[in-house]
Amino acid sequence: MPTADDQQSRLIDVPPEPQEGEVRVRRLSSKGIAPGDIVEMDKKGRRFHAIVVSIDQRESGRFDLEFNPLQRGITHRTGTIREVLTVWRKI
Repeated sequence: MPTADDQQSRLIDVPPEPQEGEVRVRRLSSKGIAPGDIVEMDKKGRRFHAIVVSIDQRESGRFDLEFNPLQRGITHRTGTIREVLTVWRKI
């Protein structure tokens, strides 16, 4: 029988929370997306969830995302803010 001392294993790697006085991740885009957030993407009609790894801004002002899909069988690893449908922010 499990005891209170047993810790639940994590399915994904989550960076530690910032300590008091540390700066949180800056949210750059109009949708407020930052690394570590979970997003729902729509790439060519296929919807899937992914964890944002990085976000870069082009010279034109548009944002590109690099992400890791949560579902198997998804080969996409990059996308744009326009392809993001929903954002679950890491607080």
